[in-house]
Amino acid sequence: MITLEPTLTANALTVLKKRYLRKDEHGNPVETPADMFWRVASNVAQAERLYGPEDQVEFWAKAFHELMVSLDFLPNSPTLMNAGRRLQQLSACFVLPIEDSMISIFEGIKNTALIHQSGGGTGFSFSRLRPKNDVVQSTKGVSSGPVSFMKVFDAATEAIKQGGTRRGANMAILRVDHPDILEFITAKDKDGILPNFNLSVGITREFMQALADDADYPLINPRNRQETGRLKAREVFDLITQMAWKNGEPGVIFLDRINEANPTPHLGEIESTNPCITGDTWIMTADGARQVKDLVGRPFIAIVNGAEWPSEGFFSTGTKPVYRLTTLEGFSLRLTAEHPLMRVTSLTRYRLETEWTEVQHLRPGDKIVIHNHRSLLGWEGPHTEEEGYLMGFYLGDGTTKQGRITLSSWGETEGAKAVRDEVYRYAQKLPHRADFAGWTAVRGRGEYRLTLTALRQLADELGLGNGKAITPQMEQASADFYRGLLRGLFDSDGSVQGSQEKGGSVRLAQSDLEMLRAVQRMLLRLGIASTIYQNRRQETSREMPDGKGGTQEYLTKAQHELVIANDNLRYFYERVGFSDTDKARKLAQLLDAYQREINRERFVVTIAEIVADGAETVYDVRIPGINAFDANGLVVHNCGEQPLLPYESCNLGSINLAHMVANGSVDWAKLRQAVKVAIRFLDDVIDMNRYPLPQIEDMTKANRKVGLGVMGFAEMLIQLGIPYDSEQAVETAEAVMRTIQETAWEASAALAKERGAFPSFKGSRLDRPGAPPVRNATVTTIAPTGTISIIAGCSSGIEPLFALVYTRNVLDNTALPEANPLFERIAHERGFYSAELMEAIAQRGGVRGLDSVPEDVQRIFPTAHDISPEWHVRIQAAFQRYTDNAVSKTINFPHDATVEDVRKAYLMAYELGCKGITVYRDGSRSTQVLTKGRGDKPAQSKDAPSEPSVRVPRTRPVVTHGITEKVALGCNRTLYITINEDDKGLCEVFLQMGKSGGCTASQSEAIGRLISLSLRSGIEPKAIIKQLKGIRCPFPVWHNGNVAFSCSDAIGRALEHYLGIQSPHSPQAPEAHAGTGEKNPLDFSPECPECGGILEFVEGCMTCRTCGYSQCG
Repeated sequence: MITLEPTLTANALTVLKKRYLRKDEHGNPVETPADMFWRVASNVAQAERLYGPEDQVEFWAKAFHELMVSLDFLPNSPTLMNAGRRLQQLSACFVLPIEDSMISIFEGIKNTALIHQSGGGTGFSFSRLRPKNDVVQSTKGVSSGPVSFMKVFDAATEAIKQGGTRRGANMAILRVDHPDILEFITAKDKDGILPNFNLSVGITREFMQALADDADYPLINPRNRQETGRLKAREVFDLITQMAWKNGEPGVIFLDRINEANPTPHLGEIESTNPCITGDTWIMTADGARQVKDLVGRPFIAIVNGAEWPSEGFFSTGTKPVYRLTTLEGFSLRLTAEHPLMRVTSLTRYRLETEWTEVQHLRPGDKIVIHNHRSLLGWEGPHTEEEGYLMGFYLGDGTTKQGRITLSSWGETEGAKAVRDEVYRYAQKLPHRADFAGWTAVRGRGEYRLTLTALRQLADELGLGNGKAITPQMEQASADFYRGLLRGLFDSDGSVQGSQEKGGSVRLAQSDLEMLRAVQRMLLRLGIASTIYQNRRQETSREMPDGKGGTQEYLTKAQHELVIANDNLRYFYERVGFSDTDKARKLAQLLDAYQREINRERFVVTIAEIVADGAETVYDVRIPGINAFDANGLVVHNCGEQPLLPYESCNLGSINLAHMVANGSVDWAKLRQAVKVAIRFLDDVIDMNRYPLPQIEDMTKANRKVGLGVMGFAEMLIQLGIPYDSEQAVETAEAVMRTIQETAWEASAALAKERGAFPSFKGSRLDRPGAPPVRNATVTTIAPTGTISIIAGCSSGIEPLFALVYTRNVLDNTALPEANPLFERIAHERGFYSAELMEAIAQRGGVRGLDSVPEDVQRIFPTAHDISPEWHVRIQAAFQRYTDNAVSKTINFPHDATVEDVRKAYLMAYELGCKGITVYRDGSRSTQVLTKGRGDKPAQSKDAPSEPSVRVPRTRPVVTHGITEKVALGCNRTLYITINEDDKGLCEVFLQMGKSGGCTASQSEAIGRLISLSLRSGIEPKAIIKQLKGIRCPFPVWHNGNVAFSCSDAIGRALEHYLGIQSPHSPQAPEAHAGTGEKNPLDFSPECPECGGILEFVEGCMTCRTCGYSQCG
């Protein structure tokens, strides 16, 4: 039941009627604003049924309604528009993954279309796409690069109308180390390119360090992670700031800051897929081999091809289907289908080319890369070489009986004696009795035995029990233990075979295949590659000694063999070797006999099979700088590199800070209560949302991220008497956002007690000892508030006031000044209000420096352009300190700002901890349009007859005749061109465009008058046409089979058409709009195309405060 009515401004009512209220088939509203708020509140509260009794639904519906109808809080626009209606799509924006394949790219375009159709916006990272002119293996052609595919996405966006309520908007990110970064930075240098995209460069910490050092940095091909070139960081940064100064783009996003704050890295750092491996996988670290399950949440240093790379630890990505990949050489790994491995694309004697390929795209026969750790000299760890040797010998020639370990050796060869000497020497270093005798001969069998209690203790310490195996404790031991264990095992069961002609090798035969695989991994960590051949001898029955002097038939297991060949032999000889002098001599002779260089190891293996292997908990990791790690010896990629999670959706809402002030102070109790209810509302939105894609639903419900932000910060400061550009404002921003942040987390923890933690909580950064579970992975985001701030009657987000007085067109086209209500009230209370003052403020934009306004009032009523960029950045940074996700804000610059000013702002944003920055220099975009396409006057010949110094226009006759041509422009306006002539020829042109009295209408009228004056003054029409044609604006349009590049160009072509002058068809311009008038691309005109009001550039988008029109949707 609706008992409360909202107090709305005239502008708010206009916006609601036009975009939010439910309408009938004739477009007439069928609900009031109070009805709308109840529709939203009652619909969202239905989620309460999932967690509690029925009476909770009505209770929370009333609480939600009261919060919204009071305008203390409003959710993002899709929730207001769609809750309780057929669409029921409640999220504002979505992040879609773009992989380096045509399938992924066009799947992304399809998903973009579905999202835009449902009223959402989209964000992409194009950083995984291979650069322009890179090789395409499937066709042997070359790639066109990320920017070309961005244009395809842009065209798709242009073609989709979002149900008449919100237009498509895209954000694109490209890493600064992508080879196409320069093309990306300058992509919008020309007018009309990518009008449906906002661009941001993904800045890395390595880039910022290179900038500080005035050094260059590498460009990395994402296809194969190979360096393709280097650029001077300073020159790239200068280009970014130059373009931002010129037209506001690109912005920058600091990737490391975003990833450091990501609470759920186990869902991926940024990429569309979650490459994962199982917990039993072995990872090579600076402390030796460790299993993934032991590295969860623990920082470590990864060893990648012998080099050290730090990491913050593995994290769980949930339970997923896994596959077992095995190679012909014996390596194996269990991982998810999306995990990229380094696949070999070309292998010659001197060259190896690779690219990252997901498991699901690999096939048997594909070659992949294993690690080369030959530059790794060793690592510290538990256990000694002596202990390793004794355990290795035991694994080969030892037995366990009644809890005692006995080692055996046979024969009287020099090699056998040397081995027994080695064992005895090492055994003496273990604890032993004074009467320890060492080896004892077994009469009549040629066998020697050694038994020592300390061997049992050592075996227990290494997790052996009564069996034989290479245990996890052994694999986690020191490099010295490795050498000893492998030497002892090869002394007992190894052999040296072959020759240079037939190919020499060191071999180890075993019936335990898993032991051989562990040996293979251990050898590889020492830089020695090997191959396992299975079933070299089949399982069979054999007659063997029974230990009692006779024989007995025994079942013998199948035998497998590990083979070391090529130049791995030399590394085995140097790093492991034999204590058996016979075997050592034979290997040395084999190596000495090579008269040419031994074939070098390429560290490449061949896939044998990839099979499904169940489902279990899997993990991933970030290895910054190298983005790869050693998994069971294979070179695998870590998680992705986009700054946003894949298939993430924005579930946003904003607290109206203008309502959180009482008696000149912040009403902290009211603020906290509003936050608690708002967090519950946003959590319910997740359950009530109808998602455009199943992947988005899965991701959103897995982490249940919400983003509570603010609006009306400027009005809060005014009511507190605090200037926006002051230390006190920075302190207020921090205090307010800290309270919102802390209260939001308390509310999320309370919801977790009631409903459970978010499904991906385990393994997240929020899963800390002693910390309570929480319902949501994030709780705060300061997002653009756009039209919801108009509905709330307050300033946008954390922006300052854009202007104090607006001009509003009423029904009879009368333009009336409309003052900010706080300023108007103070002006009346202080006695300095006058209509003349309001008009003066409307003309100049602000009050600072206006003598008729008291100084203290001037201080608390700055507008965006009164505030220096430094204070803009400091306010953004203050809010960022207590915001989980990013803070949306525009750093405004005056028109006369320099490129260096923009550069300083970018650097300051980084230094103060911002996650990104967007700038706008006043008039930069419109200036660019006005200066584009101007030509010089044609030079006059010296021999031409002199013209009169003064031209007098002929009188306009009473009657003229002519035509009117209609041109539908790309900026959603219609231009009517009327061309008249008298008996002497063309005499006048009338132009009608835009709302009467508006800026665009006045400009078009002025152009028409000047053309008419020129025609009646005897100026040749062709000369006028020449001056008009070719002038460009951001959005050319198709008209009469040609491209009209701007209003001026359209006028020139209309004159040509009237005079019958043949004009060659314009060159193909794929960026031109169809000219239907149905589309609303980004427009750089200062006038709103819908109501004629003046547009503001705020929160990165042109917005009309009068009617709510927004070029970003």
